[in-house]
Amino acid sequence: MGKPFVVIGAGVGGLATALRLAHRGESVIVLEKTDQVGGRNRTMRVGDCDFDGGPTLMMMLDPFKKLFTDVGERMEDHLEISLCNPSYRVFYRDGTRINGSPNVAEMMAQIEKISGPKDAARYPQMIGDLAALYEASIPNFVRSNFTNKFKTFGPGSLALVLKHGMLGNLAKRVERYMDDERLRMLFSFQTMYLGLSPFDAPWVYATLTYMEYGQGIWYPRGGMPKISHAIADLAVKKGAEIRLNLTVSRVEGSRVILESGEVIDAKAVISNADLPYTDRVLVGKPMKPKRYSCSAYVLYFDYEGELPELLHHNVFFGADFRGNLDEIFHRRGLPADPAFYASISARSDAERAPQGRENLYVLVPCSNLDRPFTASDAAALRASVVDRLAHEIGFDGSRIRGEASFGPNEWQQVLNLEKGAAFGLSHDFLQSAFFRPGNVSKSNKHLFHVGASTTPGNGLPMVLISAELVEERLFQKGLL
Repeated sequence: MGKPFVVIGAGVGGLATALRLAHRGESVIVLEKTDQVGGRNRTMRVGDCDFDGGPTLMMMLDPFKKLFTDVGERMEDHLEISLCNPSYRVFYRDGTRINGSPNVAEMMAQIEKISGPKDAARYPQMIGDLAALYEASIPNFVRSNFTNKFKTFGPGSLALVLKHGMLGNLAKRVERYMDDERLRMLFSFQTMYLGLSPFDAPWVYATLTYMEYGQGIWYPRGGMPKISHAIADLAVKKGAEIRLNLTVSRVEGSRVILESGEVIDAKAVISNADLPYTDRVLVGKPMKPKRYSCSAYVLYFDYEGELPELLHHNVFFGADFRGNLDEIFHRRGLPADPAFYASISARSDAERAPQGRENLYVLVPCSNLDRPFTASDAAALRASVVDRLAHEIGFDGSRIRGEASFGPNEWQQVLNLEKGAAFGLSHDFLQSAFFRPGNVSKSNKHLFHVGASTTPGNGLPMVLISAELVEERLFQKGLL
């Protein structure tokens, strides 16, 4: 079969690329430094419970379905998914609670109860506008390698940008639909999935809100890492080879040199390692300074007892929403009253925790390693989370039977994410779409990039599209 394609990193983007290439009959070798596939989408075992190691939300099903369809399979034959409805429960500091749902009537009823008929009446218009924004942005500004500058900056694209106000400020645009501050928070915080404050984000990222409220949040039985394993298993079935516990030392032209000294001469190299790490360490030519997303401090609790007020997915807002975000993104400080996300996947999949136990996952957004993350920082965030959970839902710290954490330092050391930025490069305007680092290396013609820090961006749907785009690039380069 000739020289193999070598994929560095068995994250979802790397696995999807390997699957696509193996389906074409190409020889593929995937090299992974850790002991499991998935990258950020890995499994954690703490105490007697199983946890999603990183991502916990399955949204925007189209890229998942497309991957399997493109290789002659059906997603439903490999993943058993179910809709989470309610999508999540939101806890506000004033005691208000609301359940997010893709059901418009349910949302209107809740909004009217919280804020009154005016906001409730405008909700359908907001969802309709978000749907139009989504349909305009995804095919034109996401599923694109931006090889045609005229198309990218031409009158058709410009007309779409102006028609939907894509570059307007997201937080301010949400204010047009909702008067109640709590609802503005509810429909704008989703940019945190990109590691970006909604007060700094362009309106086009409101497509994330549409994914939640227009399309819904889904769960694959067995947990989010089941997605990684399903793709990996199918890639192997089609002939790809996946090697674990192997660290790549550097890439020289088409040669991949392992830490062990082994050299693999490749047809082409596709790096699923974080793009800045690839350039700085594997190629030895650091990219120009870029802006990075925030990080995340994640806690995993094997908890004895029941926490019935929590759904599978839950969001806790602090008293000062904007102040919390400014502390993370601008002042590089530690929020005194942090917002955070909490998940108990056993709500949807009882096998992930023993009877009488809860597998409680908590993610607290925090600054990346532009600000050192210390043991005292970890202790302070943990204390804030435990205090809030005790106040809201009766969480009892003495019932913790197993505990682990993963923070900025681990994101950097274990998964090679520069600055411990859990979401990769920032998604601000000048690092989005055409302006985001492309998937063709600027310093090595044999090297290509796939994953969160390249086109189109972060999140499982985006890295699956990233694999589509790198396959397209390889074809354009005559390598397929």
